[in-house]
Amino acid sequence: MRSTLLPALLALASSLAAPTARAASCDAALRRADTSSGEALVGAFEALAKCDAKLAEDNYTRLMTNASDADTLVALSQVAIDHDIWTPVWRQLGRISSYDARDEVARRLGERCGEDEKILSFLQGAYFGLRDIEFQQWDDAFLSCEAPELDAWLVKQVEHPPNKVFDEKYNALVGIFVQKKRREALPHLAKAAIAAAGSGPYDALLMQINAAVQPELGGTMSPEDRQALKNALVQVANGVDPAKAKAVADQLANAGFQEAAAGLLPRIYPDRVQEGGRFLYGSAAIEAGDCKGVKTAVIHYAPTYEPGKRWVILDEVEPRIRQAKPRLAKCTATFEDWPVATTPEPVKNGKEVEAWAEDLAGRWREKGYEVSTRGEKAIELE
Repeated sequence: MRSTLLPALLALASSLAAPTARAASCDAALRRADTSSGEALVGAFEALAKCDAKLAEDNYTRLMTNASDADTLVALSQVAIDHDIWTPVWRQLGRISSYDARDEVARRLGERCGEDEKILSFLQGAYFGLRDIEFQQWDDAFLSCEAPELDAWLVKQVEHPPNKVFDEKYNALVGIFVQKKRREALPHLAKAAIAAAGSGPYDALLMQINAAVQPELGGTMSPEDRQALKNALVQVANGVDPAKAKAVADQLANAGFQEAAAGLLPRIYPDRVQEGGRFLYGSAAIEAGDCKGVKTAVIHYAPTYEPGKRWVILDEVEPRIRQAKPRLAKCTATFEDWPVATTPEPVKNGKEVEAWAEDLAGRWREKGYEVSTRGEKAIELE
C-alpha cells in the first residue's frame, strides 16, 4: 500500500510546487531585467518571455527605458517579436525622444524582414493594430524591408482603398508604397483610384499618382516617367464617370498631354460627337468701341469644328475669328486686339452656339454696352 501511495503523493507535491517555482523563476528574471542594461537586459528579458510571456509584455514598456542605445533596443525588440509580444513594441517608437533613434530602430528592424517572417508579420500587423500617427512612425521599417512578400502585401492593401474620403493611415501606407516603388507604383495607384472613385480617397490617390514621378527640386521628369504618368491618368479616366474623367483630362492637359486629354473627349461627351467624330464649339470675338458717346459692342460668333485632337482650342481659334469684318469702323475702338472666347466644352448643336453667343452678349450689356450679335462663317480646325 505504501509503495504505491508514495509516488503518487510525490507527484502531487511536485505539481503543486511547480507553479510556485515557475513564478519565483519569472520574478527573478524580471528583477534581473529591472537592474540590467545592454546584452544583460536582452538576456534577462528573453528569460522572462520564455517563463511568462504575459508578464514580459506587461513590463516591456518599462524595461525598454533601460536600453540606452539603439543596438540594445533593436535586440530587445527582436526578442519581444520572436515571442509574439507585439503591441508594446509597435507603440515604443513614440516613447523614444530622439527622432533619429526612432528612425534607426525602425529601419534596422525592417532590414531583417527578408530573413525573419515574424518581422514581416509584425510590420503587416502594425497597419491594422496601430492608430494613424503610431503607424506612420514605422515608415522607415517598411522602406528598408526588401522582402517581395511585403511588396505583394502593399499592392493588395493599396488596390483596396477604404470606403471613406479621408483615411490618414491608408494615405500613409500609399505614401510608403510610392516611396518604395516610384514609377512602378503607378498602375496600382490608378487601379486604386478607380476603386475609390465612388466614396473613397480618390483625390488623395490622384495626388499620389503625381507624387510617384515628381522629380527632385530643380530636376526634370524623365521621358519614361512622363509616359508612365500619362498611361496612369488615362487608365483612371477610362475607369471613372465622365465628370471625374473630365477632371483627369484637365490634369493631363496641364501636364502637357493635350492629345491624350483630347482622346478622352468621346468618353466625357459621348452625346456631343458630331459627324465624322468631330466636336462642335462656339467661338467669338468681341468688337467694342465708343460710337458718338455710345458704348457699343458686336459679338462676332462662329460654330467651330475640331476633329478631336485638342483639349483647348483657344490659341488656334483667336487669329481665325478675328478675321471677321469690323462693324464699328467709324467708332473709336476699345481694344486693339478683339478679346476672344470659346465655349468651355463641346456643345451639341448650332442652337447651343447661338444661345452661348447671346449669353455672352448679355454679359456685355450688363457692362453698359449696346450689343448685337453677328454669326460668322464656320471655322474648321484640322
